[in-house]
Amino acid sequence: MKAKKYILIGMFFFILVLFLFVMYHGKKEEYYITLRGVVLSVENASLIIQGDPQNDAGQRGQYIVKNIDSISVRNSSGDSIGFAMLSVGDHVEIQYMDYIARSKVEQYGLDDGAEVPKVQQIDVIE
Repeated sequence: MKAKKYILIGMFFFILVLFLFVMYHGKKEEYYITLRGVVLSVENASLIIQGDPQNDAGQRGQYIVKNIDSISVRNSSGDSIGFAMLSVGDHVEIQYMDYIARSKVEQYGLDDGAEVPKVQQIDVIE
């Protein structure tokens, strides 16, 4: 009878420790990321960006940036401009936010052709 009790208590603690490990290991945190690239295509609703070859892996492909009112767009002088003022060939720096599990930060990257999530700001750079 005592053996069953100890086995149940042991299983409970094992499951509790496993649950806590999974919760901690899989917890996602907010990270602000910068992506540099060149504008390949401009439409009122979106941009297509070619990531700079010097970017980290997972940020060198082509990506889509959707036009959202909350995106701040600035020219090379730092003046605010409209999304539609961006043109093909502009070198841009895109600041965006993504949720990443701590264990996946080192392998973080966007899939080629993916939409850049939660873009905060686009700066034209020279």
